[in-house]
Amino acid sequence: MSRSKAVAAGVGVLTATLATGALFAPAASATEHSSSAYAISASGLLKIDPLPSVGVSEGFDQKSVAEFSLPGGLFKLNALNAQAGKGFAKASIKDVSLNPGVLIHVDKPLLTASAITADCKDGKASSSLAKASIGGIKLDVAAAPNTTVGVPGLASVTLNKQTKNKNGSVTVTAIEVSVDGIQKLSLASATCATGGDGDGGTPTTEPTKPTKPTDKPTSPGKPSDDKGGDKGKDKPAGDKPDANGKAPTPTPVKAHLDVTG
Repeated sequence: MSRSKAVAAGVGVLTATLATGALFAPAASATEHSSSAYAISASGLLKIDPLPSVGVSEGFDQKSVAEFSLPGGLFKLNALNAQAGKGFAKASIKDVSLNPGVLIHVDKPLLTASAITADCKDGKASSSLAKASIGGIKLDVAAAPNTTVGVPGLASVTLNKQTKNKNGSVTVTAIEVSVDGIQKLSLASATCATGGDGDGGTPTTEPTKPTKPTDKPTSPGKPSDDKGGDKGKDKPAGDKPDANGKAPTPTPVKAHLDVTG
C-alpha cells in the first residue's frame, strides 16, 4: 500500500472513531470577533474543530483543556489554553507529541515540543517554541515569519505562519503541518486587530494648534519730560522763554533768612 493510501486509511479509521461521540462542537467563526484564539485545529480527512476556542469583540475570555489525545497515539497534547481580549489574543500548548508513525510506519515522532505559543497584540504577531524538534531536527525558539521546514517523504511544516486578513486583522499560527495535501494540522493560533486596545494607537483628531494673537500690543507712551518732582504738572510760565527768545522773568521764591547781628 502506498504512503498516501496508508495515511488516508489510517485517518479514516480515526475519523470514524471520533464520529462515535468524540467530535467537538463547532466554534464561532473568527470573523465575528476582533480577537480570537485556539490551541489545535485540523482539516482534511481528519477534522478537529478549534479547541479550546475563544473569540471576543469586547471584554476578555479564556478557556483551557487539560489534555487532548487521539486513539493510537497520533496526537498527544497537554495544557491547551486560549485567551482573547480587546486588541490581543494568545494560544499555548505544553508537551506536544505528533507521531504519524502509527499510520505510515515511521520510527521517529514528526513533532515534539515542551511548549508552543502564539501571541498577537495590536496587530503585531509572534510565536515561540521550547525544546521543539521536527523529525529529530531541533528548531529555533523564535522562527522568522512563514519559515518552511520540509520533512522528505512525510510532511511540510510552516513555523510562525502569519496571514493578513481582509478585515485588517492578523493571524499567527505557531506550527502548521500539511501531509500530502490531504491533511492539515494547526497548533496554537491567535488573531487580533490593529489598535484594538486603544493604547498607543494613532489619535483620530489632531490636537488644536495654539491661536496666534491678532492684536498687536499697544506701544507705550513717551515718558514725561519731568525728571522727578510732580509729574504731569505744568511748569510756571515765567520759567519759559518768551516769544522773542528773551530770558524768562525770574519767579520769586519765598524763603526765610535768619537775621544776625
